[in-house]
Amino acid sequence: MMKALFFNVPSSGHVNPSLPVTAELVRRGVQVIYYLTESYRQKVEATGAEFRPYPAPLDDTLFDGLDGSKPPLTAERLVRMTHALLPALEAIIHVEKPDVILHDSMCPWGWIAAQWCGVPSVSSMSLLLFTAPMMIRSGMLPAIAQAMVTQTGSIRTYGRIAREISARTGVRLPTLAAFLNMQGTITLSYTSSMFQPLAAAFGNSVKFVGPMVEPRPDAPAFPFDQLNGQPLIYVALGTVINHNILFYKTCIAAFRDAPVQVVMSIGQQTPLDALGTLPPNFIVRPFVAQLEVLARASLFITHAGMNSVHEGLYFDVPLILVPQQTEQTFVANRVADLGAGVRVARHTPENLRHAAELVLTRSEFRQRAREIGESLRAAGGVKRAADEVIALM
Repeated sequence: MMKALFFNVPSSGHVNPSLPVTAELVRRGVQVIYYLTESYRQKVEATGAEFRPYPAPLDDTLFDGLDGSKPPLTAERLVRMTHALLPALEAIIHVEKPDVILHDSMCPWGWIAAQWCGVPSVSSMSLLLFTAPMMIRSGMLPAIAQAMVTQTGSIRTYGRIAREISARTGVRLPTLAAFLNMQGTITLSYTSSMFQPLAAAFGNSVKFVGPMVEPRPDAPAFPFDQLNGQPLIYVALGTVINHNILFYKTCIAAFRDAPVQVVMSIGQQTPLDALGTLPPNFIVRPFVAQLEVLARASLFITHAGMNSVHEGLYFDVPLILVPQQTEQTFVANRVADLGAGVRVARHTPENLRHAAELVLTRSEFRQRAREIGESLRAAGGVKRAADEVIALM
């Protein structure tokens, strides 16, 4: 039996795309041992993989206080964690003797483990692959340059610990930027070559397999009988930075009198009563069955996280994009460049309502969303992702 180790980071946006691939590998007879924090045990075990908890100090606080605007701080934290995990990694690869190691693109200890024991690696890439033109186009280059200047201490720390890791393992670590987006022997990119800017520049090692859109058995119940046939607007800010009462109230003000129906997912940190009296054309829940709602939606107002954007486009739904952090700005710009949505910088009721009217009344937005959706569905999905891993093994 072929054996694979999977190392991931405790973040839903990174874990969720990997689970269908894991389940498919198990179904094909691969023994998958999956390392993650205890809170993800149930999700991992549902794939049929063997769950193993990370040793301390790695826990669910790994990314607390970090976002895409702080690359040096993020690299410092990840390299410190990698250094702390080295004894455990050495024991794991000595005992398990895997045929391949899969790891998230922001899980450098997985990449190092593969190099250390001399087996192929598969990077699970849930973000866009960044290029210099994307950085310039985003408008975020000055802010990122400022971060590099103000966080020079983190850059020096990264270099020092990277040298210590290399001395211990014999594995030379890449530059700081590459360290935050580790590519493997092959890289599974959960998008299409149409959506990835400059896709051809990344060569044959990057496999654009499309999003892992699979039924979710743990999706909460939803009152679909309450949908009234009016154009349906779905609003959600993802699973991480979703505690934004002001934004939700802005959406309510924008659409309370509009000839639409709105489904809004607000997360578990936002109390429902904080939003005041809801208009009759709103259905608000902490969480909703997102795929099932998107299959019925006319418009998706999203934070521009990769998973959410791909799920919307997979169902041919045009988007209004309200990015909450740097990496989401890249994704929002790509959607806007491809003509499948509108990015709204100032979140006022007037701006949101105007953008919604524009997207709902101009057919080209739906047409471009449909074209991108076709490219995502044609990329191969979970079956192609598993094919690529097994071919490598």
